[in-house]
Amino acid sequence: MSAFLPLAATGIGSVPFTEPHETVGLILAHMPRVPYWPQMVRRGFLEEMVAQAARNLPGLKIDEAARTVGVDPDIPRDEALAHFYELVFAGDLEVFAFLPEEASGFFALLEAAAACPQCLALKGQLAGPVTFCGMVKDPQGKAILYDRELAQAMGQGLAMKAAWQAARFRDAGKTAVVFLDEPYLTGFGSAFMTVSREEVEEILTQTMEAVRQFGPVSLGVHCCGNTDWGMLLDIPIDILSFDSYGYFDNLKLYAKALAQFFDRGGILAWGLVPTGEDLKNETTDSLWRRFQEQVKDLAGALGMEVTEVLSRAWLTPACGMGYLTPDQARQALGMLSDLSARGRNWLGG
Repeated sequence: MSAFLPLAATGIGSVPFTEPHETVGLILAHMPRVPYWPQMVRRGFLEEMVAQAARNLPGLKIDEAARTVGVDPDIPRDEALAHFYELVFAGDLEVFAFLPEEASGFFALLEAAAACPQCLALKGQLAGPVTFCGMVKDPQGKAILYDRELAQAMGQGLAMKAAWQAARFRDAGKTAVVFLDEPYLTGFGSAFMTVSREEVEEILTQTMEAVRQFGPVSLGVHCCGNTDWGMLLDIPIDILSFDSYGYFDNLKLYAKALAQFFDRGGILAWGLVPTGEDLKNETTDSLWRRFQEQVKDLAGALGMEVTEVLSRAWLTPACGMGYLTPDQARQALGMLSDLSARGRNWLGG
């Protein structure tokens, strides 16, 4: 069986829960084919996306008390980069492994997946290089995204961390899927993000190419707002994850790029279930009607059959669920599971 059975449900990252094994059990109950490891952001700062990715990257200081990650002015830059690239060239992924206190959900999922024959793939995630470098500042308060040397190094380090996740998934006998989370790209093209399309494409492409050097993995990019979707569809991603609840009409404008993406085997992960205030206004039935309309609309725009669009679809929440209450997150998971079942019936019907 393929890990990419159409309309599989998976998740994005953050959850409002604090007990990793119970959370993984909940995830497996609702998305058994492609479960994801939950980012337990309420357990502490080290589980937040930037801090979680920062350890062993060159010249950075993680200040847990101040809840910051930045360039350490007390570490000589040249020495930090030289030591870092020695580690990268040695190719030992274990140097870039998560620690349990950084990603408790990762280890809980690995443990549970060993006894889950339904799990065809395991899905992980990591702060993408654009977002990571946009949020980490140098001592002058400037984002290191604009420091080409540091940004390239961070991309390499993040690639090693993503590759380590994928290797552990393969060791468990599962297909490896890793998303690079890029919320920072919602600011692309604005006065607040003055990097070019070519620079964004370069850092993302180099990062993904570095991940793939260590073995087979399907790589996705998740952006929870609006961005230049053509830019993301042009780079070598396998899965594009977007908030279809809020931004379907924006993505649909890129019909030509989407058609080319599908032609090369791409998967579109539809963020059907809202993870904000809109959740209280929706039911499974209302979201199902919304999805049906969007699929038919996209099929028409691309000149494809509805079944073709469905066969290239996964279903997810619109974004991470870390800002929801535990009850709301359980509701969202239940809705997503029901929508996945309805989608498979529609495709098979």
